[in-house]
Amino acid sequence: MLRYFSLGLMTIFLFSCTEKKPENKQVVDKKEKKLKVHAPSQATQLTQLTPEFIEENKIDQWVQFIKFKDAVEDITLLNTAEIMTFISELYKTTSSLLKEPFPEDFNKFPIYSRIKVIQTQIIKCHFYAANKQNEKLNQSLDELYLEYNVLLKRMISMAEDNKIELDSLRMVNPVSQDSKTKPAFSRK
Repeated sequence: MLRYFSLGLMTIFLFSCTEKKPENKQVVDKKEKKLKVHAPSQATQLTQLTPEFIEENKIDQWVQFIKFKDAVEDITLLNTAEIMTFISELYKTTSSLLKEPFPEDFNKFPIYSRIKVIQTQIIKCHFYAANKQNEKLNQSLDELYLEYNVLLKRMISMAEDNKIELDSLRMVNPVSQDSKTKPAFSRK
């Protein structure tokens, strides 16, 4: 009987003396119950394409870009309750823009990559809006407008570059150096 008593006492002693495990408190960004979106500073400074520029470069015939441009400009008039809808629609519009063929003047990698950067910012905005992280959402929206401005400025500079004549002597076939067939510093 003493044996059972000592075994029981030993069991109680082992289980009662276990050290309590400290709770793992992870640092998580504050999630708020309601989204509060402030008008980002970049939203008031959006670059605008002039009607002459749009007509001259045939952007008015690029239907998907016009929808994209209108969607981005609509988000500047943010309605906090519908931010998720706006961002989701903007993502769909951007995806369809990337799938459609670009006009010849803008069918270049810098324009395509700028639109991809904007799409990445849209994904970030959607994530922060879904997780109700107001501060990071506002920063991401600011970055979205900044990247949109960069896209428009790049389109303007590319259109100006396309106007510059490459051959000021007006030769029919300008001479170009192909380093694969004739290296630049060869004696051939």
